[in-house]
Amino acid sequence: MDRRLTFWEATFLMVGAGVGAGIMAVPYLAERVGVAWLVAILVVAYVASGLTHLLLAEVLFRTGQDLQVVELMRLYVFRGRFGTALTWLVFTFLGVAFLANLAAYVSASGEVVTDLTGLVPWLAEVVVYIASAGVVFFGLKAVGVFERFGGLVLIAVVVVLGIGALGGPFDLEWTRSGGIPDLLAVYGVAMYGYYTFFSVPQVVKGLSPDRRAAVRAILLGLLLNGVLMAAIAAIALGVPGDVTKVAVTGIAAALGSWAGTMGQLFILVALVTSYWSVSLALADIIRERTAISARVSWLVATLPSLLILSLGVWQFLEWLRLAAGLTAIVIAVTTIPMYRNALRDGAVHDPGWSLGRWGSPVMLGLIFFATVLMAIGAASGL
Repeated sequence: MDRRLTFWEATFLMVGAGVGAGIMAVPYLAERVGVAWLVAILVVAYVASGLTHLLLAEVLFRTGQDLQVVELMRLYVFRGRFGTALTWLVFTFLGVAFLANLAAYVSASGEVVTDLTGLVPWLAEVVVYIASAGVVFFGLKAVGVFERFGGLVLIAVVVVLGIGALGGPFDLEWTRSGGIPDLLAVYGVAMYGYYTFFSVPQVVKGLSPDRRAAVRAILLGLLLNGVLMAAIAAIALGVPGDVTKVAVTGIAAALGSWAGTMGQLFILVALVTSYWSVSLALADIIRERTAISARVSWLVATLPSLLILSLGVWQFLEWLRLAAGLTAIVIAVTTIPMYRNALRDGAVHDPGWSLGRWGSPVMLGLIFFATVLMAIGAASGL
């Protein structure tokens, strides 16, 4: 089912890749800095992450092949005597980050299913795995279709929760006394909520050969992620009671039993949509690197996310911290040289769309700095 995506399927593929992580973690940290700083951070993070995603999009346009991130690194960055070894090292590094990410989604989703149904935790995790990985089994088009419906459910739930929150006691604290470490923590996790870097190849492939549609889908998907993060954070900070680590849980406690069901639905859909996007990207990376079949790469990409939870070592936010830090480091080290080399050596000299002045050396320096701050903030804040 690797057929073309519609524009909205591609857009919600971007939304699904980041929305679970950002919405789960940002409100809890934002309580330290207040709403005004949160809004400013979300705007800055959107610009920085948008430019980073578009760097990768232009690399793909100039390559003229449907390659995933690791193979692009092999083509443009890891050359020479140690190129093969470095490619395998990064492949392993990203694999660990992805599996930590997917394990976080299965763990948190399993907790929700346990709360809703009374299933024992291990069985709930198996149910979540089957439902999540089963969609990815059918490929890009299936994931795009399900992401679109999942994204619409997320938006609808946020609207309903927002209306409910505004109907009762609601008070936003615009500023708090949080220091630089708190601001960095919010920034790092917000950037991670925006980062759907590894879904960009799927968007470009699914909308090919329409380059401008791919750019619009990337930017709109990131924007919707930011709006959802801001909305959930505002609701969590405005209703009475504490902001919980899984923010929608606290919202549900403040608004009543009806919101409990809505909140649990939101958490579950947000995490499952993230699982679809991330595991699809990982399966494609594994298939390209190892040349194994699509079905075997799907199994290798998805099954460990369930198995490693049997270790019982970390909870949701700890898995998220590992994934955020590893992903940011790899992106910071490789994206900019990959982009610069693609400008010079890419097979397609007229890609149909280019960053132009937004890809200047000064802008690339700022992007690198923003990504390094992401790694520092995400590692220190969770």
